[in-house]
Amino acid sequence: MKTQLILTGLLFSGMLLAANFNELNEAAEKAAKEKDFVTAEAKYAEALESASDSAQKTKAILGKFEAMRGQKRIGEAEKFLLACVEDESIQERDARHILNTLAGTMLWWKGREDRAMELLQQAQNCKCPATDNVYFRTYYYMANLYSKKGDPQAVIDVLENVLKVRGQHPANLYTAHRMTGGAYEKLGDTEKALEHYRLALENGKKVKYKFDYSQAEKDVERLSK
Repeated sequence: MKTQLILTGLLFSGMLLAANFNELNEAAEKAAKEKDFVTAEAKYAEALESASDSAQKTKAILGKFEAMRGQKRIGEAEKFLLACVEDESIQERDARHILNTLAGTMLWWKGREDRAMELLQQAQNCKCPATDNVYFRTYYYMANLYSKKGDPQAVIDVLENVLKVRGQHPANLYTAHRMTGGAYEKLGDTEKALEHYRLALENGKKVKYKFDYSQAEKDVERLSK
């Protein structure tokens, strides 16, 4: 009887924490939408305190990060994220998501490409299901950086981490095949490029929600002439 009461109490406490987190997170999201980033940051900080698992913590962490960036506190926001990655209660998949997010803010920031790559290489070492969008995002960002540097072979090599995995979402396969096709085209291998453009189109048509695969159609048409 005593054990049952303890378990019931723990369950009730967990439910209260979840409800409190959801309320705080909703309030933070509302403030962020209204561009009241000071309030949003404060509410996300409260939500982080009430989070009961890694997923909830990550949601609050990323929300607070964006609220800080909204206040132009870029450096402080980055330090906050990096500190959160070291939190042992954050699971590896979520740590990878956090690192992807930080790297993603640097992709098109001139002079920060090397730092973005360092973060993505760190993210690559965080275990994550290979069919997870977080896994795809790491290599997608890497491919963008290599493309920006003018290294098409590196684009092909890094995206192989996505293309070799069975069970990838067709939208991610569409993007990976199109980028790979573009890299082969830059290398002058139009046969390989066309092969990947066709695979991109094939996967684009498999996406069940509304999805624009018209660029792959144009790629195939252009190289089929």
